[in-house]
Amino acid sequence: MASEMFDAVMGLVAQSTEMLDRDDVPATELRAGMESMVGVLGLLDGTTVEPVDADGVPAEWVRPAVVAAPGACMLYLHGGGYVIGSCNTHRALASHLAARTGMPLLVADYRLAPEHPYPAALDDALTAYTWLVARGFEPGRIVVAGDSAGGGLTIALLLALRDRGLPLPALAVPLSPWTDLTLSGETMTSMADRDPMVQRAGLQRMSDWYVGSADPRDPLVSPLFADPAGLPPLLVHVGEIEVLRDDAVEFAVRAAAAGVDVTLEVWPEMIHVWHAFGPAVPESEAAVTRVAEFVTGRLGSPAPA
Repeated sequence: MASEMFDAVMGLVAQSTEMLDRDDVPATELRAGMESMVGVLGLLDGTTVEPVDADGVPAEWVRPAVVAAPGACMLYLHGGGYVIGSCNTHRALASHLAARTGMPLLVADYRLAPEHPYPAALDDALTAYTWLVARGFEPGRIVVAGDSAGGGLTIALLLALRDRGLPLPALAVPLSPWTDLTLSGETMTSMADRDPMVQRAGLQRMSDWYVGSADPRDPLVSPLFADPAGLPPLLVHVGEIEVLRDDAVEFAVRAAAAGVDVTLEVWPEMIHVWHAFGPAVPESEAAVTRVAEFVTGRLGSPAPA
């Protein structure tokens, strides 16, 4: 049974996301709405934030008070349907992840649609990753993670690195990933009345903006249609009542069938990217802690107390 704190947040989410499904709201207004919605979330004590230029991609380091994984880092790709979201909107979640994993996060402020359709976001993710490697981070000590569109972008980045013969990161953590921009999943309909975070209408609009003149079934746009063989270990999180549940589950099933080391976790009663609600919400704390256990366990570094 969900906690009282989670239920309270659910109510706020339902009130704040209504404009995402309206076709008369411009992208600039959608972005401002997300900025105001998450602006109340604070950083964990001891977090430091440093803006950087990652070879032309605006980004920022979010560092925890205690670094318990020397030489390791996480590249974080924020969600927002490739249209909204920023370092600012995801700084609190980055702080939470940094504190629990004991490693710094580089949050990339990749270019957004409709001004910058595919492949702008992927190009920026590639640039940020190669910038990390050029600065001395060993690929085997890099984790790539992201939520929603950023989760899909995480997988697309892995595919692009593999196809170009570039070193892959140690592992990746797609959270509630959007892997199918054709919106063909059955849960797109069956969970429409249960997940207050995203709906088909808003996703279709964002898909149209991001895909532009490309093919929505292009594997680097919709990783669900990719051959995932050769990808590094994955932890895939998704909520039971998400409209994007099938995006995560179907991709994980196909990846496992291709020989990828996949850990798929479908969290009961959870909605889209519940990780972002902060450590005061027990379900968010539990999910971020689970991510930290997976990451630090695979990298061989202890999680901070």
